[in-house]
Amino acid sequence: MERETTKVLLIDDDTLLGNILTTALTSEGYEVHYQSSLTGLKAVVREFQPNIAVLDIEVGTGDGIASMPELKRVADTLPVIIISSHTDNEEVRRALQQGAVVYLKKPIDVYEMMAYIDRYAHDWKPSVLHIGQLELSTETRILTYRGEEVKRLTRLEYGMLALLYENRGKSVSYTDFSELWEDSVMSEASLQNYISRLRKALAADSTVSLDSSGRGYVLSADF
Repeated sequence: MERETTKVLLIDDDTLLGNILTTALTSEGYEVHYQSSLTGLKAVVREFQPNIAVLDIEVGTGDGIASMPELKRVADTLPVIIISSHTDNEEVRRALQQGAVVYLKKPIDVYEMMAYIDRYAHDWKPSVLHIGQLELSTETRILTYRGEEVKRLTRLEYGMLALLYENRGKSVSYTDFSELWEDSVMSEASLQNYISRLRKALAADSTVSLDSSGRGYVLSADF
């Protein structure tokens, strides 16, 4: 079976290294967007829609690790590999605290980096989904607002909210929701009941909305 094309966002202000890594990745079948600055990062992510990002710490006068919260607001589920010449444990700790999946120290072994890209680009799942100022744990299904627990969602509630999150800003149809009802037939009344439950939980953040859109629902927030 042909491997799914992996889109890699590569950011490093060392253009020699950047071009070497881009050439190596491209020759192995990866699609690469390389840039040597953090300029327009959110727009690039929205346009290119990468599966994974490879990010240097020192990018010009910018700080790659410090830019990760901004990156996550656009693509919360995007795994990030940090590459750096810094070898001190404090930088490693800082990168992992911001959500990096791997910290690779320069000089980079290209094939080691590719192995990590293959591991995390398609199978990695975040531990927390950010919905406005709400946080949903993908492990415990607990929804919190500013650190305070709002509700522990049932499996079905979690499945519905995760589906809405994956399609945030877009309408999720009744048919899409019905696929979550594994052992029973979803009725419109049942769906509306669960939507009401989710709205009540999401109301903890007034900037989050779950609106009807014809034959479906749309989750909106400052992601």
